[in-house]
Amino acid sequence: MSGISKPMSIYEFCTSKSLDSAQLNLPADPERLRLWEGSWADDAVSPDPAKDEYADPNKIRTIHHHGKYVNLDTKHIVDPSPQRTPFIFQAGTSPAGSQFAATHAEGIFVSSHSTKVLRPKIDAIRKLAAENGRDPRSIKFFATFTPIVAATDEEARAKHEELKKYASTEGGLVLVSGWTGIDLSKYPLDQELTAADSTEAHKVRSLLDSFTTTSKDIPKWTPRVIADKASIGGLGPVAIGSPATVADELERWVREADIDGFNLGYVTTPGTFEDVVDLLIPELRRRGLYPEAIEDGLTARERVYGKGQNGVRKDHIGSRYKYDVYTEDKPYEANGTK
Repeated sequence: MSGISKPMSIYEFCTSKSLDSAQLNLPADPERLRLWEGSWADDAVSPDPAKDEYADPNKIRTIHHHGKYVNLDTKHIVDPSPQRTPFIFQAGTSPAGSQFAATHAEGIFVSSHSTKVLRPKIDAIRKLAAENGRDPRSIKFFATFTPIVAATDEEARAKHEELKKYASTEGGLVLVSGWTGIDLSKYPLDQELTAADSTEAHKVRSLLDSFTTTSKDIPKWTPRVIADKASIGGLGPVAIGSPATVADELERWVREADIDGFNLGYVTTPGTFEDVVDLLIPELRRRGLYPEAIEDGLTARERVYGKGQNGVRKDHIGSRYKYDVYTEDKPYEANGTK
């Protein structure tokens, strides 16, 4: 993928899923770093048509790893991409997700309706990253954000009112029920809900928190409130207004939540994206917050960390598996037996 996507590929870890099989796959994911980073030397690829060779086999290591979840005795089956390890995104801020992100993630998708609810989660992950020997600022947070933009605030509010006519209350409640493990059909529309109402074992923990953690903005979560929020905007804030109004709100979220960017939600397609391109981006460029042009040929990691940073940073766990420093771990032992 990275080779054919110029190399813009990313890899997303999710630390909680609704399927048992997906959960069981999580512990194996970090083992891929060994293959991505440690199997091929940087100069292993050396095409020699006369010898009918593409790579020097003496510079391709067989990875031997016998861990708690995975046994490997193999070479990586393809030569490295310019990034080797794809840029790693993490989704979720549950306790397990935060621990995992502090070690492995380079970018993290986060969601909340309030900066005051989100900020402590971000601070906690940065703190964990520092404890793991990483630069806490090297982890980039991208928050869900849905803009409804028009030329003026009045036009944007009118657009929002029109969009609400097409929202499905029932559909929104069904979607949130699946995310949180709370069967919202069992509750009166105005009954307050808490995390204790979820009885589903394999709920997406951070999504449950999003719809049960109260704040000044949302002092009480009820099925009616959830239906209103889920119908437009889903897991994050909805900013309604002129380009200047929405840009102000983006800046406030960066300042108050300590995030680095946004994962834009949409209400209509391509309508929402056309409004962002035609109205919002020019305002952000006027403020010096959005680049005039992006250099071609950069990898995903370079676009985040800067030109020249193709591979994982030196303080990232993946760096310990690089070809020149790679060492095999001792086989995993459980209760004293291999």
